[in-house]
Amino acid sequence: ALLVGDVLATGFWAARISEIKEDDTVLIIGGGPTGICTLLCVMLKKPKRMILCEKSSERQKFINDHYPSVEVIGPEDCLAHMRTCERGGADVVIEVAGSEDTFQLVWQCARPNAIVTVVALYDKPQFLPLPDMYGKNLTFKTGGVDGCDCAEILSLIEAGEIDTTPLITHSFPLSRIDEAYRIFENKEDGVIKVSIKWRQYI
Repeated sequence: ALLVGDVLATGFWAARISEIKEDDTVLIIGGGPTGICTLLCVMLKKPKRMILCEKSSERQKFINDHYPSVEVIGPEDCLAHMRTCERGGADVVIEVAGSEDTFQLVWQCARPNAIVTVVALYDKPQFLPLPDMYGKNLTFKTGGVDGCDCAEILSLIEAGEIDTTPLITHSFPLSRIDEAYRIFENKEDGVIKVSIKWRQYI
């Protein structure tokens, strides 16, 4: 429930607007907290194939350990891998990484007539090279966190259909919050998400 109003709401909304069908190949670019929450919500749609692109070897291992049905690849292999797909690319691509390189990768990995959903945050404006994209006929969907599905998400958590427990990799008392922020900010020790216990008995 700690993640419902933020990264889980983002992932749920991204999966909902992406119009995922059971015959689809879905590519998620980015394996951080938002990417993993997006993956959990994509799983609810039961697509035929799920692929996650992530550059961190620690996070690749995390995905492999916890979600063995998901193919995990690095960004250097992503485009070539996606071109081997049945339709020449992903039916749905969801971008949650938020870099200039991943923004370009997202449309390149999509098959013609695919849906591309962008929910990542960027440091600067991104540009679509429309002449290079000509003929792909992509549908782009984008936006920010939409909290209107929180009640449904909580119901799915209660029913055991969404479990974000593995994402809480570290826990600290309030007295060590500086250390917690340092580890999270610098992505140390395989951190995904950190919880802070503000009382000793919690």
